[in-house]
Amino acid sequence: MSVDDYEAALSLFDKAVDLQPDIPNVWEKYSVVLQKLGRYGEAIKTNAKAMQLYQAGAKALVVDVTKGWSAEKWLLEGDTLFFQRRYEDAIAAYDAVLQINPDLPETLYNKGVSLFSLGRYEEAITAYDAALTLQPELYEALNNKGLTLAKLDRYEEAIIAYDNALQIKSDLHQTYNNKGLSLAKLGRYEDAISAYDAALHLKPDKHSSLYNKGLAFARLNRHEEAITAYDAALSLKSNLQAALYHKGLSLANLDCHEDAIAAYDRALAIQPGLHDELYNKSISLHQLGRYQEAIAVCDATLAVQPDSDQALHYKGDSLFKLGRFNQALAVYDAVLALRPDNSHALYKKGLTLVNLGRYNQALAAYEATLALQPNHQDALYRKAIALYQLRCYTDVITTCNAALAINPACPEVIHLQGIARFKLTLQRQHRRL
Repeated sequence: MSVDDYEAALSLFDKAVDLQPDIPNVWEKYSVVLQKLGRYGEAIKTNAKAMQLYQAGAKALVVDVTKGWSAEKWLLEGDTLFFQRRYEDAIAAYDAVLQINPDLPETLYNKGVSLFSLGRYEEAITAYDAALTLQPELYEALNNKGLTLAKLDRYEEAIIAYDNALQIKSDLHQTYNNKGLSLAKLGRYEDAISAYDAALHLKPDKHSSLYNKGLAFARLNRHEEAITAYDAALSLKSNLQAALYHKGLSLANLDCHEDAIAAYDRALAIQPGLHDELYNKSISLHQLGRYQEAIAVCDATLAVQPDSDQALHYKGDSLFKLGRFNQALAVYDAVLALRPDNSHALYKKGLTLVNLGRYNQALAAYEATLALQPNHQDALYRKAIALYQLRCYTDVITTCNAALAINPACPEVIHLQGIARFKLTLQRQHRRL
């Protein structure tokens, strides 16, 4: 093969596969020879055989660097292995190239990409840096170094790498997009939007930049602009499920729950059984007062993720709204079995117990809520109501004082405290009599 004598090579490969027919890279090279000879139908079949063996886990025949391959041959081998996603083998091939000639920045870059693909990020950065030492203008290495640093949550350094790449080549739309992602991770959403706009100026049909821009707007609570960005992304890629989901979230934040449900349904039509879409759909149904439907969607969510305390929580709230207090209580207890520190479930359990007339148990639920959230004014107020039902008027007054220390102008608490004072006066007068 090295001297282009493909007929002789073909004869040797014929013998090789007869001797041992289960070596995938022998079939792979056999296919290359057949292609060189113009025998494409046979080449397709032998390449398919190679792929079948690779997928079955067959081991390739290892070729030693000492066999006399040139750097170019090893580089071709490394690139072939990389595109087959055999990254460990590709790295070994690139190392063979670098053993022959260590001053090849492109090979170091390719090695970095293979290491990145294996999640070996620190080693990938070392390879990119070595490439950049040899060729400082290699903007691809700077961009990929930025991506790798971002994987390590080193976003400030990633942004520097992206900026260095853009100084060399200013029309890298993907680099602008990547920079936006790192800026967003740092909470610099305005700067992220500017980066996405720069990417879109270069490539207006880049749906991922439009989607990411929408996420940044949503983080800034600029939901109308977020929806506009999501819609622009969806006009380019109508089945962009994540854009539909986040559009639903922004619509819900604007209290447009019917439209939010429609967005979640479109997302679920693309990929049924998505937990987050189902869960947030149940919230919108609950907000619209469609409690029975909300319960059904919560059940669908729980079928996907049985330990979703959030779905259980909204199911309990919907049952509560329907006056099905015993069922609601069972659901809140299920939430607390999963998350004993769920203060909202404890609080709602207290409300449910009050509706069932079980005031002492309600008090225990409110006390548990306040142990987690001492400044939970509603829990203090509801605790005072339960105490009032138990005719513990002195404790009502004390609890109301605690609530008024948080919000001195709460009329409900002031009113309840006034009634308790009145009842306490009557109670004392009755005792005197």
